[in-house]
Amino acid sequence: MYSLLATLHVQPGILLPSLLIVLSVGGLFLIIHHKLRVIEQNITNRERMIRVSLEEISEKMARRYDSSVDQIGEIVAEITRRVYR
Repeated sequence: MYSLLATLHVQPGILLPSLLIVLSVGGLFLIIHHKLRVIEQNITNRERMIRVSLEEISEKMARRYDSSVDQIGEIVAEITRRVYR
C-alpha cells in the first residue's frame, strides 16, 4: 500500500482527509439533487392546481356570461313588447 502511495507521491496523512472531502462533496450533490427533485415535483403540482382552478374559473365565467346575455335578451324583449303596445 505504501509503495503505491510512494509511486503516486501521496502522503498517507493526506489521503484519508481527501477521501472524506470527496465523499462529503458527493453526498452534498446527492442531497442537492434530491431537494431539486422535491422542488420540481412541488412546482408541477402547483401548476396542475392552477390549471384546474383556471379551468373552473373559465367555466364559471362562461356561465355568468351566458346568464347575463339571457338577462339582457329578456330585458330587450320586455322593452320591445312595451314599445309595440
